[in-house]
Amino acid sequence: MSTEVDFKALWNKEEAKDMPDTKELLKKADRIRKLTRFKLVAQSLLLLATVAILLFAGFRIDHAQVTTMIGLVLMIIAIVSYLAVANQILPMLFKSDMEGSSQEYLNQLIRIKRKNEFINKVMINIYFSLLSLGLFLYSLQFVARMTTGWATFYYVMVFGWMAFSWFVLRPRGIKRKQKPLNDMIERLQAVSEQLNDSD
Repeated sequence: MSTEVDFKALWNKEEAKDMPDTKELLKKADRIRKLTRFKLVAQSLLLLATVAILLFAGFRIDHAQVTTMIGLVLMIIAIVSYLAVANQILPMLFKSDMEGSSQEYLNQLIRIKRKNEFINKVMINIYFSLLSLGLFLYSLQFVARMTTGWATFYYVMVFGWMAFSWFVLRPRGIKRKQKPLNDMIERLQAVSEQLNDSD
């Protein structure tokens, strides 16, 4: 006997009136999946535009110091490596298993959640580290031409913003991004458990 639960079969049963509306639950899960996909595509386009600007700056600005080019390369590596890992989720987000088994759809959401956790725990750290180091090295040439006051102001503003992004915006963004997906997975798992108990 298969342990896989098919919510579509449940919809046709009249005795399952006390069960939650699984059709509506799957529609909400699909909306979350589409919203996540849209945000990832928009983020990817924005980061690709940033890489194009960095490349343009790399070719147009006279870089007297080697540290400037190294910094530019590190920033590009940070963005490209993040994009390479983050966009591995896209095929899962474009593939919809709504017509297949509901258990498979739940498993797909769990795979997306695990990939997001890896991105948030590992790739964001690598991204911020490379980006910070790259920005520091890139700006050395330009900061050297500033007065001490302006150089201090520049570093306080730039690295203050990066610290604020790291310690305040990053945790909030991660929680906000994970909450709908986690809630939906919990609800689908609860329905799946109810259905298994009723068998």
